[in-house]
Amino acid sequence: MRRFIATALTAILPTALVAEPAEQAGTAPIMAMGAYVPTDDMKGSEAFYRVLFDSDPVIGLPDFVAFGVAGGWFAIVSRSKYAPGAEAGSGAVPYLQSSDLEALQVRAMAAGGAVPEIIKEPGIQLLKITDPNGQLIEFFRLTGQ
Repeated sequence: MRRFIATALTAILPTALVAEPAEQAGTAPIMAMGAYVPTDDMKGSEAFYRVLFDSDPVIGLPDFVAFGVAGGWFAIVSRSKYAPGAEAGSGAVPYLQSSDLEALQVRAMAAGGAVPEIIKEPGIQLLKITDPNGQLIEFFRLTGQ
């Protein structure tokens, strides 16, 4: 699957956006972070994440949609094609840093998500959003207190 996606993306993205292999770039082997969540409703999930991230996807294929997030990609993929057998909401939890949890909370509500209160702990605040597929996405803000 990774090889297919890399080949497909190399073909459709401008060369300037494709990272050099680590051996050629002289850097650590990990170049960027990405996460994906499987869905049975690509259109509904894309609509939810367009509102939540307040942006258009950088890749919009029928079974693979990716949003540019923090130098990497947050993608939604067709469960039947890329994650057959995966249960809704059972994957790893994407954990993203944000300086404005309140704005994310408002956008999640506007997208139709159930949004709990912002959890305030010493030094960190958390906002746990559940997407329409039952997938948990957690956003955090460091407060230094």
